[in-house]
Amino acid sequence: MMRQAGRYMASYQALSKRHPSFRERSETTDLIVEITLQPWHAFAPDGVILFSDILTPLPAIGVPFDISESKGPVIQSPVRTEEQVRELVPIDLDKLQFVGESLKILRSE
Repeated sequence: MMRQAGRYMASYQALSKRHPSFRERSETTDLIVEITLQPWHAFAPDGVILFSDILTPLPAIGVPFDISESKGPVIQSPVRTEEQVRELVPIDLDKLQFVGESLKILRSE
């Protein structure tokens, strides 16, 4: 729902102005929950889709990135070779706690 329509909602646009960093919005538990629930409150669908980004796990395996409002995702050190793949670190789940925390809160809604 959010992917398709939510980003055009006035409530999401207002929140985006207060929190202009996409990474902040997609990596802060309270913001994830609020954004995820916006379409729920507006349209009362059967379920929700967690507000997140497919690149969210990258820092947890040692691949830093930013999201430029004009360019989109910018991976600072792209992984292009087998050697670079071997240099990736085991996933650090502590860097992804906001995902589990958000899901726990959303389940209670």
